Amino acid sequence: MNISVLGLPQSGKSTFLKSLLNISETDSLPDVCTLKVKDERLEEIGKLLGHNKLTYPEISFNELDILTLNNKSAELKGIESIQKSYGILLVIKCFDIENTAQISRDIDEITTELIVSDAIIIENVIERRQKSTKGKTKQEVDGVKIELELLDNLKKHLDSGNALNSFEFKAGDIRKLTGYNLITLKPIFVLLNSDTEMIEISNDQEINKIANKFTYPSKLEMELSELSESESTEFRESLNIENNLNYKVIQSLFKSMDKIIFITAGDQEIRAWEIQTGDNSLIASSKIHSDISKGFIRAEVIEYETFIKLGSWNQCKKEGKVKGNGKEYIVQDGDVINFLHS
Repeated sequence: MNISVLGLPQSGKSTFLKSLLNISETDSLPDVCTLKVKDERLEEIGKLLGHNKLTYPEISFNELDILTLNNKSAELKGIESIQKSYGILLVIKCFDIENTAQISRDIDEITTELIVSDAIIIENVIERRQKSTKGKTKQEVDGVKIELELLDNLKKHLDSGNALNSFEFKAGDIRKLTGYNLITLKPIFVLLNSDTEMIEISNDQEINKIANKFTYPSKLEMELSELSESESTEFRESLNIENNLNYKVIQSLFKSMDKIIFITAGDQEIRAWEIQTGDNSLIASSKIHSDISKGFIRAEVIEYETFIKLGSWNQCKKEGKVKGNGKEYIVQDGDVINFLHS
């Protein structure tokens, strides 16, 4: 999963990424920052099965400068990069400010840039579609009219200052937009980049209204990563800061992107597979290999907590806790699955 990292100047985008990668302030960031979505459930299963070959999903980050996005120059590459990404992470500066209202203004400023980009895209699409009815059948022309009506409503929504992920779509509407690469349809995660004195912003009434957010002291986390484990722990305790915040922010981001995992637990490898919330077992099987989905017979599913309690596949089978499910079973986060296929 690829995420575009956006923020105003001096918001701490690079510092945030360096803190996740455990590299110092003087080090350069790699072109692509990739991190594993660590999940302690895999470690627990590994203890039961007696091996620790664990494979996690990954998130790749691409850092961009929001102020160049809508310039008519080479900066168009920034828009293209966001269009190719799965979601967006906004890094918002929350230190050296006297009024938390500035946080909301910064979020609005970035979101406005994204809204403008989508409005331009839709204007161009409307223009092209209006010219595309020549030589079409009546049925095809009617289809274009329906699409133009949807696009016009989306344009009005954007012109009112609203992102497309807040538009109330009818069933099937989003499929009509496939290929247009609209940015504000993507999930957005807000990283409130704080310092030790601003961690209390989490209790601010206005800040609490922000959806999909995580308060994270990037600079402090980067500095703590350079200390020994004992020194870091001692320092965290003195400041009342949690351990493993870098992993927790990644897990929160993963969840906000509407992603879940299912687990395969074999003798050679325990692996977490990334899927979309609401995906069925057929889609899940295709993540492993297309041959499995083509020859799908059924999915043997054990709930994670049951697997941990009983300790093995065999014991779960003996106690009748393994459920055989068909293609339409909706996979739940943490399901331990064995796919049977021809």
